[in-house]
Amino acid sequence: MPTHAIIGCGRVAPNHVDGFRALDDYDLTWACDRDAVLAKEFSAEHGIARWSSSVDEVLGDAELTSVSIAVDHAQHAELAERALLADKHVLVEKPLCLSVSDAKRLAELAAARGLVLSAVSQHRYDPVVLAVREWLRDGLLGRLLYVRASLEASREPEYYTESYWRGTRAGEGGSALINQGYHCLDVTRLLCGELEVRAAVANTTALAGTIETEDTLAALLVAGDTPVSLHVTVGSTTQWRTRIELVGDRGTASFDIDHPGAVHRASGNAELERRAEAVRNREVEPPPPGIGYYGVSHRRQIADFAAAVRDGTPMAASAEAGVGMVRLLTALYAAAGAA
Repeated sequence: MPTHAIIGCGRVAPNHVDGFRALDDYDLTWACDRDAVLAKEFSAEHGIARWSSSVDEVLGDAELTSVSIAVDHAQHAELAERALLADKHVLVEKPLCLSVSDAKRLAELAAARGLVLSAVSQHRYDPVVLAVREWLRDGLLGRLLYVRASLEASREPEYYTESYWRGTRAGEGGSALINQGYHCLDVTRLLCGELEVRAAVANTTALAGTIETEDTLAALLVAGDTPVSLHVTVGSTTQWRTRIELVGDRGTASFDIDHPGAVHRASGNAELERRAEAVRNREVEPPPPGIGYYGVSHRRQIADFAAAVRDGTPMAASAEAGVGMVRLLTALYAAAGAA
């Protein structure tokens, strides 16, 4: 049976536990964190047999098949490379890393060694996103006229001041966009295709004096000849709210990637409205333990990851998708003068 380790026992780690425990044929065997006390407590809380504060000890386990990397952004490239060189398949929390050159090198290394490399992009697997992608493929929206994507979130100063890396250029590489806004942008790119940056503005207003990085970013992009606007902020009084709206010459769809993911508007033709109603009437899974608005699609991506490990099945959240997102994030920050 394949075995898995979680490296980084912080905020998102319970979602990885939940995802791997949902599999019948994968064993979660290690919890690892630079903080030995946290690693020990996390392993006890989640019934994981082994724990360590040493990445080398974990990667030295010859029986270990794969790892999750859920640490500060700045360590993603180094830890992913070390894991790949130890012949472990790698699931890394977004972003894949902080530079395009590192991203390309990791993807090439994984391909050369026949290993799976995937950046967590769980909302690609949301039922509502899969449905909207199908509507686009079937022409129910027609030709896209414009697309709007937005995230409102609230982050208190303590979220940053109690962390050694959040809100720093060196550790996080950005804030509102690269962290909270990532998934909104990733889903927009999935639905629309490659995005080209035309303009961007980044500000630090609500969290000025607390973080080095942006708390708000707005951008204009294009997908072919379709204008795409992006707005993200972590300075709102709203805890978490996403919206993606696609306006076409046959129909309009507006939805969110919050949990459980909802269609807010689908209009323009009877078939689109019929399919949207089916999405609204689907059975909804309860949120996982931990942070509810992360949703349950870590389970779906982890199942896809496990299938890729076993059978070589291509993933929806491929290494190439992760590289593309690093390239796009880099372009947005450069356009905003925040590179």
